[in-house]
Amino acid sequence: MDWVKFQTRVPGKWVLAGEHSVLRGAAAVALPHPELGLTLSFDPRQKETSLLVHPAEANAILLELLGSMTEDFNTFGRESRSEALRDFVATVVDSPEPRGAGFSYPSGCVEIDSTIPVGAGLGSSAALCVAVTRWVSSFLMLNADQEVALATRLEHRFHGKSSGMDVAVISAGQPIVYTMAGGVRAVQVKHLPKFTFHDTGLRSRTRDCVERVEKFRDENPLLGARVDERMGLAAQSAIEGLAAFDRGDRGRGLKLLVEGIGQARECFYSWELVPGEARRLEESLLRDGAIAVKMTGAGGGGMVVALWER
Repeated sequence: MDWVKFQTRVPGKWVLAGEHSVLRGAAAVALPHPELGLTLSFDPRQKETSLLVHPAEANAILLELLGSMTEDFNTFGRESRSEALRDFVATVVDSPEPRGAGFSYPSGCVEIDSTIPVGAGLGSSAALCVAVTRWVSSFLMLNADQEVALATRLEHRFHGKSSGMDVAVISAGQPIVYTMAGGVRAVQVKHLPKFTFHDTGLRSRTRDCVERVEKFRDENPLLGARVDERMGLAAQSAIEGLAAFDRGDRGRGLKLLVEGIGQARECFYSWELVPGEARRLEESLLRDGAIAVKMTGAGGGGMVVALWER
């Protein structure tokens, strides 16, 4: 089988509630970003003997992801609970055929065009992992479960052990509720209230924020458990609010969303993940008429999301 011409576009993501606590079993509500996204295009060129990557600064990370594929093929399927993935390993990785050792590297030109800012909590790394996995899937013919599992393993290289939520919502392309134990549940809503996104101007690493939350929990185990419980309640209020708003109960929907966003915001303050610039931006948005605000993503910088009555 040969590599073929390919293009995919995936959205960025944002989280309404559930950040960090999702790693310990709480539900999280995540949505595809309505404007930001990443496009990966591949043109196989016979005259090329190697892979050309544009922009050049994406070359190293793309080659690293491709280079990790064989290792992941040899492990991710066997570790998975998915029967489909175990079958994939048996037929592709363990096969005596040439493809059993992984896959042949493509030659040609890859172009990556992303409007998702890096380090802003909008899923830049997950979007890249999903796009690369879809591209590889065009050669290996993976199914949807296999694509998500592989993309999640690739994202571990950015954040350590990721929850899988970012990959899940970007892959789904629609609002989801996500838990580590239960996976993805689509949120069937056609109408969303007005949300806007505002850049703090700061950037942070997800791994650093996760470590800060873990330190907080180690030093304050009882308080840490209460904050996780509060974030779980925030996610539940957000889910109910989206559903109520979608079915036309605008007042109740906004009330529940304000409650959920407010609870989630308090959790970020408890974890000390809200820098001064973000605090001032939140306060400014509230003065301008936003009815609820919070950071979205891991914290420490990135974006503040605001909810508006109209």
